[in-house]
Amino acid sequence: MHELKKVVAILSLAERKKFAWLALVIFVMGLLEVVGVVSILPFIKLVADPGIVDRHRVLYNIYHWLHFSSQRQMLIWAGVAVIVLLLLTNAFSVFKTWLQFRISWSVAHHVSMRLLQTYLGRPYEYFLRRNTTEFTANVIGETTNFTNGVVLPLIEIFSRGLVSLIIFGLLVWVDPFIALVMFGFLGAAYLVIYFAQRSYLRRIGELRMALVIKRYKNLQEMFAGIKTVQVFNRQAFFADRYEAASLDFCDIQPKYNVIVASPRYILEVLAFGAIVGITIYLYLTEGNIAKLFPKLSLYAVAGYRLLPALQSAFAAVGKFVHNYPVIDKLYAALYADHLPQEAALQPPGEALPLREAITLHQVGFSYEGNEQATLRDINLTIRRGETVAFVGTTGSGKTTLVDLIVGLLHPSRGSVCIDGRALSAEQLAAWRSSVAYVPQDVFLFDDSVARNITLREGGVSDERRRLDEATQLADIHRFIQEELPAGYATQIGEKGVRLSGGQRQRLGLARAFYHRPSVLILDEATSALDNVTERGIIHALQGLPEGITTILIAHRLSTVRYADRIFLLDEGRLVASGTYEELLTHNDLFKNMAQAY
Repeated sequence: MHELKKVVAILSLAERKKFAWLALVIFVMGLLEVVGVVSILPFIKLVADPGIVDRHRVLYNIYHWLHFSSQRQMLIWAGVAVIVLLLLTNAFSVFKTWLQFRISWSVAHHVSMRLLQTYLGRPYEYFLRRNTTEFTANVIGETTNFTNGVVLPLIEIFSRGLVSLIIFGLLVWVDPFIALVMFGFLGAAYLVIYFAQRSYLRRIGELRMALVIKRYKNLQEMFAGIKTVQVFNRQAFFADRYEAASLDFCDIQPKYNVIVASPRYILEVLAFGAIVGITIYLYLTEGNIAKLFPKLSLYAVAGYRLLPALQSAFAAVGKFVHNYPVIDKLYAALYADHLPQEAALQPPGEALPLREAITLHQVGFSYEGNEQATLRDINLTIRRGETVAFVGTTGSGKTTLVDLIVGLLHPSRGSVCIDGRALSAEQLAAWRSSVAYVPQDVFLFDDSVARNITLREGGVSDERRRLDEATQLADIHRFIQEELPAGYATQIGEKGVRLSGGQRQRLGLARAFYHRPSVLILDEATSALDNVTERGIIHALQGLPEGITTILIAHRLSTVRYADRIFLLDEGRLVASGTYEELLTHNDLFKNMAQAY
């Protein structure tokens, strides 16, 4: 029952309403099933004893109302009616099947999108503590398993269970003693099977989920580093890592399939035994085989409908129990983390440009689970239009400091102020609309040059002037127009694999310029480039329009020579600030760094 509550919580109100309509369709389907079974009884009675028409009031009235010329004619039309009813029942069953799959896969899509939006709304620090493979596996794989292993089995349990109950009601009406004994016998047998299997099914369900994530993780890591894998000839090593998880996964699947299927074979034996027992019981109590024929035919047809329904329902229960971990995983991802949500998939509204200064007051920061502070007592001011740089040895806190300024991280102590006001959660989206960020490893995806710059849908013609301005500022316009086969429409490959390192960096700069930021941040953006390319990018930065505030993070101090001010960090503290020449003259740590590079 607890798991059912979680399933209901995962579904939206609109999806619950769809399932209510589906339940109505399933109920009608159940009634048609019973009508089909009941229609067999008068037909068999007519076959066994045509003269019953004169003795049976209902058959007598039908005979005269439809003006049959003979009992033979009535028998033929009764057979036709039974067949037509069967066809209608099966046609409605096809419609019901289409509807349940339509609704179920609609649920898969909407749960997947809702989960994606939830992840996109998580704070940046949430992603630092987790492997991104888990997100991919949940959004794509586990939402599909939620449909196949939870939603569809629940529909099957309700559908088949309802049909079974209605047929059971019919059999109780025909002979209460036999019906109660038969259902008690079959029900008790399945309960024993269910409780024997339940804990094991759940355990291998948890193992399956862990192995799915492990397979995703191994593949993602291998293909992300395929260049290194091939250079070091380590294809076999990474293939073996994947194979180990794949073999474990394939080992548990047959166990699950056998456990889910086994009740079917047990039920077949029990059901056959029940039919034999019913036949013997009726023979001993009533004696006349001719009189037993219609009732036995009814039980045979009821069994024909009932046994597959029970088998499907019991198999669906097994699938549902096996996928308890999927329910727990999705519910936890959607609701149980109790983390603050940022705006996701929503337009940010009006931007919040920098008008005066960025100010940090006594800022300190510690990553979750790390007792040692990454930043301590940072006090600084960056004025609008300045070009400033953060320098320091590896691990001094430069990138963390910039993440705090952008609003990706939130100070453990102190405050980050924009134009004198502390940056609040409500302002984050608007503030980030005014900030452009260019990392060392520029994020590029397998699409056109234009979409990689604009990060949105739309044709080149819609944004041509703005694209040209951005690419000219980044000094990559000529390359795009003269060397790329389709200009802005050229596909650049996964992670921009068809471009050089310098071209990728310039594309990152063009993206930043396109969004017309008031604050431009370059995080080690030139550290992997040759000197000529680096000088070209520095030249592009020096040509920026007036009023843009530029923040540089650099190891190579040649990049920051022209900065208005340089902030030197060491072990999470701001130890000095000044121009390049001032620090070179008065600070030994900076002097050592300059000599090293």
